[in-house]
Amino acid sequence: MRGASLRRLLLVLCVLVSASMAGIGATADEFENLAQNGDFEDGTVGWDLRQDEGAAATMEEDDEEAIKGDLCVFVDIDSVAGTSAWHLALFQDGHTIENGEEYTFAIWLKAEEARPVTLYVEKQADPWDGYGRKDFTLTQEWQECWINFTAPVTFAVWLRVALGLSDVSIWADNARFFIGGYVEDEEEDVPQIAVDPAGKSAVTWAEIKSSH
Repeated sequence: MRGASLRRLLLVLCVLVSASMAGIGATADEFENLAQNGDFEDGTVGWDLRQDEGAAATMEEDDEEAIKGDLCVFVDIDSVAGTSAWHLALFQDGHTIENGEEYTFAIWLKAEEARPVTLYVEKQADPWDGYGRKDFTLTQEWQECWINFTAPVTFAVWLRVALGLSDVSIWADNARFFIGGYVEDEEEDVPQIAVDPAGKSAVTWAEIKSSH
């Protein structure tokens, strides 16, 4: 009897450990990416540029700078005559958020030199609420910038990368928009970057983990 009880106990412990490890081991591949052509392997399909108040830019596929796959997108900025970040933006239409759901919008970005960008998901109606809005500073190295929010309404939205505060051109790759909290988009041979908002210095995940 004691042997049978011990075996049952060990079986229960194995089941509990397996279930726990399954939750810990979640990866980016296990989430449905709602972004259309998020990996930009179809070039600029599904993406557009907002250009207001004299801002001028063009968008084209780039087959030399991609961090994932074969293609990324280069936004070549000619001018930003306005005074607000939203006057020039890389964006995507065709999304609806559901009240009470948690969402993450993440995208890899880099620039020709240091410059600010703002990420948010914007309601497609007055007063044009921006959900999860956060400022980042880009460098010449790829870094994944991301925001997270819980939807306060059910409504149509845009995904936005606001670029109107600088005329420094940028690259974008592997955009992800999904239900749930942020999950790292791991890339081989590329240092993972944790980007602090509001222009603070970026540090690698290896540095973060070694400090704990």
